[in-house]
Amino acid sequence: MQTFRAGFALPLEELRDEMDRLWTSLTAAPPLHGWGTERRTGVFPAVNMRDGGDAIVIEAELPGLDVGNIDINVTADEVVLKGTRPEAAGQPGNGSAAEASVTWLRRERGAGAFERRLSLPVAVDASRVEAQLVDGVLTVTCPKAPESQPHKVTVRTAS
Repeated sequence: MQTFRAGFALPLEELRDEMDRLWTSLTAAPPLHGWGTERRTGVFPAVNMRDGGDAIVIEAELPGLDVGNIDINVTADEVVLKGTRPEAAGQPGNGSAAEASVTWLRRERGAGAFERRLSLPVAVDASRVEAQLVDGVLTVTCPKAPESQPHKVTVRTAS
């Protein structure tokens, strides 16, 4: 069954999002995005963004991070998630004695600095943004700016 979409803007927005993901994956920090000898897929962190009516809600998967490893910057039209995923036991760079004896059979979870830029579909009130980290999921709630909120217009008759 074929899906129909209203207007032509939605496919263009989806294309823009895909191009943003491609650009981010090409320019992101090496350990998390596949620069090196091992092939890694995807962009870190994986995010969901939804319109919650009066706010844009972003959920990002950040397993193993605590609030001290995360930095969030918000403007009216963009959210930037930055942070550092610490080295796990046995990973290169943590200085453990077991590090020299590790033979990786598969290594898909990277470590190091990351940055993810997300364009917002509407202007938000950056001063009222809230963030919460629960069980490795960061939820950033960005209240829409008053000018972005829909308002009811009363129709009058000419008399």
